[in-house]
Amino acid sequence: MNFHLFRKKGLKMNEKTNNEPKTEDVFKEATEGSPAGKKLSELDILKQSVDEQKKKAQDYYEQLLRLKADFENYRKRSDAEKREHFEDGKNSIITELIDVFETVKLAKGMMEKATNGESVQQGLHLIEKKLAEILKLHVLTAIVSVGEKYNPLLHEVVGVVENDGIEDDIIVEEIKAGYKIDDKILKPAIVKIAKKKEIKKNNDIAEGK
Repeated sequence: MNFHLFRKKGLKMNEKTNNEPKTEDVFKEATEGSPAGKKLSELDILKQSVDEQKKKAQDYYEQLLRLKADFENYRKRSDAEKREHFEDGKNSIITELIDVFETVKLAKGMMEKATNGESVQQGLHLIEKKLAEILKLHVLTAIVSVGEKYNPLLHEVVGVVENDGIEDDIIVEEIKAGYKIDDKILKPAIVKIAKKKEIKKNNDIAEGK
């Protein structure tokens, strides 16, 4: 009977022992609650943040590399297109010049066989006509000069003609024609303009002539 009592007491002692917290659990709780545990947790958070920033930096770097590659490809395509357009334009001009060259040869043959001035004139007219066709094809137009008022954007004055019967700055003579494509001036017209005698005299005095 005493033996059974002892067994029951022993069982209670074992149960008490099993219910006691384990050493590692006690250490874990103590560590987490201690300043050292808090420091360890902060380090983990910091490490995680650093890892995230590294990943973002890598993503940005890869995006930058892709953008650089795309830009290089665009630049190469653009350069290739420019070269192609230049070659097309050059070939077009050369083709037109070949036509002019053939026309000149034809006109030259006419002049060599000519026995009078009329044939020479016809040859020159043939050349002028062919060139005019090419210029018209490129929407090239001559700048209207004679009878127009001087415009510094369209005309370049190389001389003054005294004339009291014409308004000042009216173009009276065109030395060399000017040309434009649409609104773009390729060459200004070289002209002479009218000035009244008194105005011209005053201008000469002012210039010390």
